[in-house]
Amino acid sequence: MLKTRLKAAAGILSLTLGAVFFSSAAYPSDSSLFNLESGLNDLVYRLTRSVVTVESSHSLRIGVAQGAQEESVHNLISSGIIYDSTGHVLVEASSLLDHDRIIVKYGNYILPARLVGIDYQTNVAVLKVDRPLGTAVRLADQYGCAGRMVIAVGNAYGMQASPSIGFCAGFRPDGTIQFSGPITSGTIGGGLFDLAGNLVGIITGGIGEGRMAEVGLAVPAYKIPAIVEHIVNLGDRQAGYIGITTADIEIVPAVEISSPFRLTGGRNASRTVINKALLVTAVVPSSPADRSGLRKGDLIFGVDGRELDSARDLMNLVQQGKPGTRLELSLIRQNAPLYAQLVIGQKRLTPSTRFLRTPGASGSTLDIPDSLQREITVLKQMIQNLETRLESLR
Repeated sequence: MLKTRLKAAAGILSLTLGAVFFSSAAYPSDSSLFNLESGLNDLVYRLTRSVVTVESSHSLRIGVAQGAQEESVHNLISSGIIYDSTGHVLVEASSLLDHDRIIVKYGNYILPARLVGIDYQTNVAVLKVDRPLGTAVRLADQYGCAGRMVIAVGNAYGMQASPSIGFCAGFRPDGTIQFSGPITSGTIGGGLFDLAGNLVGIITGGIGEGRMAEVGLAVPAYKIPAIVEHIVNLGDRQAGYIGITTADIEIVPAVEISSPFRLTGGRNASRTVINKALLVTAVVPSSPADRSGLRKGDLIFGVDGRELDSARDLMNLVQQGKPGTRLELSLIRQNAPLYAQLVIGQKRLTPSTRFLRTPGASGSTLDIPDSLQREITVLKQMIQNLETRLESLR
């Protein structure tokens, strides 16, 4: 009889503790879990005042029977960031491609927007509406964010300013920020924020397939002032394009190349030692690189007589180069050195597929709703596990 009562009491105690830990209303207002949830709710509310919905549309004429045509309207919904108090909004540029009507939605406001210009180097565009909206973002003053917790805020499945929590992984070779955390196609153009509420970057894509990506990409905040200044004062900022993908490699053992293949700053005028290069992993058909004769497998080690340190060096040189500029690439093909003359082309935008494919992905879609409550529940469990471990050590 006593054992039965003890078991019943233990069950009641277990239910009570469960209610305390997992109910947002039951745990005391001075607990760490309450402070965590309250702080996140306040933060997300502030961040949503800097995020808008961007809807772009264009009309298509579809042929029907007997030569008649019907008009169909294609809409694309994404997110945008309020940059200042004069009506400038930042968006991901390819979501606006070939669209003849753009509107910005914020709360009860639905305003027509004008495309001011596009930065082809970062795929960021600036819109202008005729009245101030919400709260302008604060840009993070730190260069990087690797290892820090971040919050992605954008639209998801029709819900405005839906948040998701993740961690910043750092910079990719192309200069974009990579971060973990679920994002949908509607999140593109939204903001990546730190826990102080500062904008870390503008979300421009993700890595994954289907309706959701578990890894996001963002243009870092430190680049934004220069982008906006150029577009507002000068219009579009063009970018060069050559049409190759490369990977940094080390050459072991090093290759010695005799004159005239010399690089600026070489110690020995009669020979050049090559111990690193860029491996050409793909060449886009009919691109400037293809027309110059570059092939997959070539090893590029210099441009215009200067040694290349990394793939990022070549990317920056090309993107910032004026279309029509000639480059002389020094490369190795099948153990033989040679030159390739290349003319920089102009980068164009293509309709965004939103997410880069993950190698080996099955193509199945993910149907997980963006929810701040889900993230808070996970954090609650982490804190409880930590408190249990600390209690066992006492």
